[in-house]
Amino acid sequence: MTNQIENVKSRVLIGQLSIILYSVAAAILGRNYKAFILVFILIIVITLIQNRSGKNPLGQQKVKPEELLKGRKLYEEEKARELQTKDTEIMKDMQEQSKFTMYTSMGMMIAMLYFFLLWGYVDHLYEYIALRIGEGKLAEFIAFLIYFEGLFVINQGVYVWALRKVGKVTMLQSPPGFTVTDKGIVLKGLVGKTTITFPLPDDVEINVNEKRKFVELVKHSKRTVLKLRLYTRNPKRLAEIIKRYGIRRS
Repeated sequence: MTNQIENVKSRVLIGQLSIILYSVAAAILGRNYKAFILVFILIIVITLIQNRSGKNPLGQQKVKPEELLKGRKLYEEEKARELQTKDTEIMKDMQEQSKFTMYTSMGMMIAMLYFFLLWGYVDHLYEYIALRIGEGKLAEFIAFLIYFEGLFVINQGVYVWALRKVGKVTMLQSPPGFTVTDKGIVLKGLVGKTTITFPLPDDVEINVNEKRKFVELVKHSKRTVLKLRLYTRNPKRLAEIIKRYGIRRS
């Protein structure tokens, strides 16, 4: 999520390339609801691939969890979620993030309505274009291209609006469990694992809150403040390990 917010140019480029791909696929399949279902599935698959590839929350290149787990295990926390539920101040910390999520969710709802309700009007758009350039796959491609561009404009418009409403977005991420080795940190998630490699980027701050039982890795960027929060029973010990193995020595 954080990287998607930061990389605006990359977001636009990937969006435009995806639109061309969707338009080609739809033009080949035809103006029918079979194509509608297949393109909808294609959009979901490409979105999942984009989310799983690229960089981790701190901007590092992703590596396989197995690579880090080959290292010497230094610390492990299996009950991070349990400790998080006891943190009475976490809801206050997540207010800005909740607002941004609410605004972008509204945008997704508008985009979904557009996608479902206006698909049937692609025929009319095709007929209008076909009168000018002739019938065929090229006319279908242009009709779908215009249709998907409308979807893209809605998404981008809501995204920019949400950023302006919130300002600099604070993104708080807290895994339910994690393992620290001398090679990095493996964060456990609901559907997979994310890796943070050592050494950490130079601009990452390490904050410790012994009262609330967590260590935070904080990264400030132009549009976001990422807080990767690691809840643990012994935050002082965890911070010492991260500082010893995760900070680049000059």
